[in-house]
Amino acid sequence: MLAELSVHAASYRATPPAFRPHLRDAVRYWSLGQRQGRAWAPHMAHARSLIDTTIDDFAVRRAIVVLGSGPLYDIPLESLARTFRRVILVDRAHLSTITPRLARYGNIELQWRDLGHAGCPAPLGFLAEIPDLDWVISANVVSALATQAGSDGARIVSGHLEQLAALPCPVTLVTDLDYRVFNRHGVVLDSADLLHGWRVPRSGLRWKWEVAPFGEFARHTRRVHYVAAWPDWRQAQI
Repeated sequence: MLAELSVHAASYRATPPAFRPHLRDAVRYWSLGQRQGRAWAPHMAHARSLIDTTIDDFAVRRAIVVLGSGPLYDIPLESLARTFRRVILVDRAHLSTITPRLARYGNIELQWRDLGHAGCPAPLGFLAEIPDLDWVISANVVSALATQAGSDGARIVSGHLEQLAALPCPVTLVTDLDYRVFNRHGVVLDSADLLHGWRVPRSGLRWKWEVAPFGEFARHTRRVHYVAAWPDWRQAQI
């Protein structure tokens, strides 16, 4: 708890006032990742490996945007900063915990944006204003936006994925598909479709992410997310 309070306080002043209410959830996610580093390691390795491998597909490396950059657990920031002229990290909250990694490079920018704003018909419209944009990464953000949107979740999912597919540059998509809660006998006690019925292509990579092992949320249950990823979401639509 003390560490969470410290991170929140250190992040507060640098956060624009309109986005300060999002700090609590961001700190909670960061803290969960700190506690469950071992359980999360396979998921993070899969995501980072996909991004690292996809870098090799780009002969021109000018600007890249990471949507849902968060605490950078699943983003190989150093690889991106060394190979792209401009790296733009976009999220509702950027915690002070990432500052040491950012300080090593002079080509990383932070943008605070609500990518699931209910009153905005095109939350990704700002991407058209970024010159020389060669690559966009959507990193485990669309399902989180949908969950926070509640009854409006289906619209958030379709809007995000359709806007990504319409971009003129390659788009790497990593997203949770659904989750299941198991008891110690392997019986599913709860589950939910995190993409609200959106049918994703059968192509792409698949893996499991043990978000909460036994004892994290409850003593005798564990929560597992099922993840899918595509190096270029646009091509997956063809």
